[in-house]
Amino acid sequence: MSTGRIYTVPWTGTVTNAGGNTDLWEISPADDLPCKIRGIRLGQVSELGDTAEESLRITIRRFRATVTSGSGGSSGAPEEVGRSNQAPSFASETNNTTVATTTGDNEVIEEIAWNIRNSPFEIWYPDPRFSPAAIQGEALLIRCESTVADDLTFAGTLWVEEG
Repeated sequence: MSTGRIYTVPWTGTVTNAGGNTDLWEISPADDLPCKIRGIRLGQVSELGDTAEESLRITIRRFRATVTSGSGGSSGAPEEVGRSNQAPSFASETNNTTVATTTGDNEVIEEIAWNIRNSPFEIWYPDPRFSPAAIQGEALLIRCESTVADDLTFAGTLWVEEG
């Protein structure tokens, strides 16, 4: 049973083929308020009629200590799903073209292969025991590990449980 507040972190933007990885989402929990990923919806809206197949490798990672945040993207804009008007305590960023780094453990929690023509991609964790989680001093990242063949416009939402 879920006991924390649920927030969404939606974003739309371009993932470029300039090379390298992109942190689609970065979540950094606050003091005494762990975070869990409860769901991800990710789609692309720029190549709908394109016949070229493209498969991307997406990972869900947990950095365990000494996290240096990525850059080149934007601050996430979390919105509470409920109506209590409680602001989130976690920090979020989206579409960082310079990815986050860590001197601690870099744990790959999940590996995902996504064919962009099968849009949107969705994953849900209805049982909190299976939800990727992090505590203060750690970070959760949803990273595109593939360089896209050409620029793609992405639209996505991350559901985060805090508390």
